[in-house]
Amino acid sequence: MIEILSIVLREGIRDREVPRGRRVEECQMLGFSFTTAQEEFRTGLREIALRELLPRYQEADVNLIYPKEQIQRVIRYSNEFWSDREDEWNLVSVGITAEEVARGDINSVLPALGKPYHDQFLADFSPAQQQRWLPTLMSGEQMIGLGITEPAAGSDMGRLEARAERRGDRWVLNGVKNSVSFLNAAVFYMFVRTDPDTRGWQGISAFLIPRDTPGMSFEPIDDLGCRAIPRGVVRLENVELGDSDRVGEPGTAFTRISRFFDVNRAVIGLKCIGAALQSLDETIAWTKKRVVFGGPVAGHQSVSFKFAEAATRLELGRLGCYRVLWMRDQGVACQHEGAMVKWWAPKTAAETIHSCLLLHGHYGFSKQLPLQQRLRDVIGWQIGDGSEEVMKLIIARELLGR
Repeated sequence: MIEILSIVLREGIRDREVPRGRRVEECQMLGFSFTTAQEEFRTGLREIALRELLPRYQEADVNLIYPKEQIQRVIRYSNEFWSDREDEWNLVSVGITAEEVARGDINSVLPALGKPYHDQFLADFSPAQQQRWLPTLMSGEQMIGLGITEPAAGSDMGRLEARAERRGDRWVLNGVKNSVSFLNAAVFYMFVRTDPDTRGWQGISAFLIPRDTPGMSFEPIDDLGCRAIPRGVVRLENVELGDSDRVGEPGTAFTRISRFFDVNRAVIGLKCIGAALQSLDETIAWTKKRVVFGGPVAGHQSVSFKFAEAATRLELGRLGCYRVLWMRDQGVACQHEGAMVKWWAPKTAAETIHSCLLLHGHYGFSKQLPLQQRLRDVIGWQIGDGSEEVMKLIIARELLGR
């Protein structure tokens, strides 16, 4: 298996503080290596993923067990490792976490990504909101659920129907959110329309709603994959909140959350690729031992070429993901680059895992191996955070200047 290349692109940058919106062509992209600390971090995290997370991966799927202990194990390791070198704990380091943890358990990735990731996701929390929620979210003790998707509004946030009506000094929320991951969350980051006279992406606001708030109800969905992370429907019926529960100024939520999408799409790409790379490693090892027609399966060109093609496609995808994270670290616009890796990386990962499963024959088709679970989990991320068609629409609009 080829050694994982990496991309930090730290050297040759003319100005560490690149203004937001600057094009990547204006920066010198030289050097394709992790720092020494990041490489050490990657090695340690790989060991934890394979030794501690992977053996419990299938159990969580079968028994619908949320991997809280695994998540907290990764968080502790990351916090300890970066405690005296926080200047290198950037979004590229977050990408390393996503890729390596996914080798053991793709469902343990998102809550365990650490401070640089949460700084992007929760950037608009007020000081009081940060004081209330961040300690338990950052420790993995509690989780936050993101409520955007609705029955009639998936990737099109402009069609949100959930509403928040101002009544005196209170906001009253009504609506339905489906496809809410982390249905077990302690708090939900909900997006609703607060200005009934607006259309499209205008007039949308965000609120933090504690799980035990009166008027909230939950309905789980029995998913094909990602079964350790409960997903489902959240209903809001006359849920009353105050201004202290609102995130940011009214009507500005879409602009704020859209800044996070690029980062999250690269992270999703890397965790799918991490699961695929582990599947590839396992399959290469197995085909070296498995003998057919007088020699190991790996010795047949029809098989070895599959490995070469998969390794090439995965490497291109992962480099693209790290490029997006590097761009965001530098303050460079990366919307269409984020869309590129979001449709390419999960698709490539799913195809690779499917091929690995077939190379194992009926043994791969059984539940004895984690290949079938990885395939189910990765397919879910071809949908989550924007489908392939939506990502291509974003890319095409930029290419066409629309």
